[in-house]
Amino acid sequence: MSTDQITAAALALPMSERVLLAQALWVSIDRELPESDEAQAVEESAQRADELDSGAVKGKPHEDVMRELRRSL
Repeated sequence: MSTDQITAAALALPMSERVLLAQALWVSIDRELPESDEAQAVEESAQRADELDSGAVKGKPHEDVMRELRRSL
């Protein structure tokens, strides 16, 4: 089954089942991520938020980011 077929099947599920699937996928992804320093992550998030607020950097809409990501795969 291709990723497109799996995605279509997943999106056809009722919302409650999609939520359970999303949680299961996230847990499986989280297990494989390297350990991180939570305090450092919070500090970096605050810094990035400040950069967005000040206009030092410009954000992109989620749809654009996802489209670019799909193209790169």
